[in-house]
Amino acid sequence: MLTYRFGRIHNVIEGEPLTLVHDGQSTRVSSAKLIARVALALLVFALAGCNGGTVDKHALKRDAERVGSLATEGELVANDVSKGASTKYFVRVHAQELSGAAADFEESLAKRPTSSGITSDVRKLSKLAGKVSRELQQLHLHPTDREVAKSLKQPLLDDAAAADKLAK
Repeated sequence: MLTYRFGRIHNVIEGEPLTLVHDGQSTRVSSAKLIARVALALLVFALAGCNGGTVDKHALKRDAERVGSLATEGELVANDVSKGASTKYFVRVHAQELSGAAADFEESLAKRPTSSGITSDVRKLSKLAGKVSRELQQLHLHPTDREVAKSLKQPLLDDAAAADKLAK
């Protein structure tokens, strides 16, 4: 059993390291690493089972929501970077994971068969996912550059809005 000792949730958010105890052995873990691991686990869970079969209206809605979520999360990371509020390593890893997830949507939506009448929207979503992936890759490549991050905030918000529109 894994237990959390000494601290509260707000301490984690403020960046204080955690002490994890497992079978009497204690390990200190940085909160940024823990948050990155939790976020990655949630992302993997959320994306499990997607990217296969024929795209129908329900699948288009679901995939558009996921692409929008990736763009929104990317904007949050870009916002933190633009304020100097994130660590280089957290941004580098997290942006790469988000970018990879968006790239997976781009690739699968470009190829998957679609129900009649929605092919155009599915291919638009594929292109949008590619755009999101490239923007997130810029965060990965420039994890401490406030100007790059600032320049990506609005495009990522616009991408989230475009995905939301495709989800309707």
